[in-house]
Amino acid sequence: MSKLDTPGSTDFLSTYSPFDSIDSELLNGVSGDIEVKVAEPGFCLFENGDYDPDEIYLMSGSISLIASDGRENIVNADNSHIRFPIARLRPRKYTAKASSEIQYFVINAAVLEEIQSSLSVDNVMLQEMQEQAGDDGRLLLYEFEQELNAGRFVLPSLPEVAFRIRELIENPDCSMEELSRLVKTDPAIAAKLVKVANSAMYRGVSHCDDTLTAITRLGLVTTKQLVASFAILGLFRTKSDVYKEHMQRLWQQSVEVACYSYVLAKQLPGFNEEEAMLAGLIHSVGEIVLLTYAERFYDLSADENRLNQLITNLRGQLGAMVLSKWEFNEGLVTVARESHDWMRGVDDAPDDNSEFSYCDLVQVAMLYALHGDSSNVSLPEMSSVPAFNKLKKRQLTSEQTTAIIQQGHEQIEELRALFL
Repeated sequence: MSKLDTPGSTDFLSTYSPFDSIDSELLNGVSGDIEVKVAEPGFCLFENGDYDPDEIYLMSGSISLIASDGRENIVNADNSHIRFPIARLRPRKYTAKASSEIQYFVINAAVLEEIQSSLSVDNVMLQEMQEQAGDDGRLLLYEFEQELNAGRFVLPSLPEVAFRIRELIENPDCSMEELSRLVKTDPAIAAKLVKVANSAMYRGVSHCDDTLTAITRLGLVTTKQLVASFAILGLFRTKSDVYKEHMQRLWQQSVEVACYSYVLAKQLPGFNEEEAMLAGLIHSVGEIVLLTYAERFYDLSADENRLNQLITNLRGQLGAMVLSKWEFNEGLVTVARESHDWMRGVDDAPDDNSEFSYCDLVQVAMLYALHGDSSNVSLPEMSSVPAFNKLKKRQLTSEQTTAIIQQGHEQIEELRALFL
């Protein structure tokens, strides 16, 4: 083990939090409080229930974190989350053992608190943002990334037929007959497409009775978006009685946002209404991911506040990761990642000419769809949301937007009937 007693020896600390936010003078001042150590595989760093005084940062190798129920998670030093101390909560929630030869450094928790309290207000806010996921959240996100990259999905995935339909439609040689045969391999999706084709939004002069006629009436692009939308709805299921009510509420909210997104998109040049509807459905897909994954990884059912905090902090990252894995376009990935960030774009210059995007459209739809919902007491004022102000640049005032929503009431009701 060694103490850091020379200024140059503190350089490596710039990759760890909060040392990356303090000046060199303060950094050199605390160097004597930092001790670098090495340990062999099997060495126990701390045990579940401990109140030890030091914070531990992993520099190289890997550590096994073992929960009280025996569940184990391997943490590697090359992961970005290791810039924070390992499992800071007291009493310790895990037993930590070296699973390989490791190098790490320790610093007294009280000294670390002093460093954090010395930061400027801006840096304190930055630290809070960096650490907002908490120990459970960072571990959950880390394990999720590991399993996602390894292809070990413990989450409900989109039906294989949805991927095959999308792939076929994107083939320039795709024929309606071939697509119809593929769609019919999933009777539920086929039935929904026929139902949509007979709705007031797409109804022709005659009643549609078969999949081929439905697809021909809807067209390839609309069919692709609708198939994805129907497949997404299949994700709003859980075997857990604890999370069932939460998932049901999330389903209803997502359908509402999808309906309002559709109606708004019909009145905005350059937007595809089915794409907008799909964007509305997937805007909270990260929350579905978290609820489904939390059942396996960590029992949050007894701590609703902690669950809600994790949802707030992680749904954007998780949603973007999953949609990227499913090869959804970047616009939809952005919706999943940023739609709950009401202040996105707030720092843009006043004369910024950034386009009104699908993410902006979904945010406006959320403001209308979720207004009055008692579970969304934190909705901001419309005038404070940059996306809403962007809409004004398209010559749509709040009164005109409200009128569009009111005039689209019948369409909204019909869309609800398709999904609920």
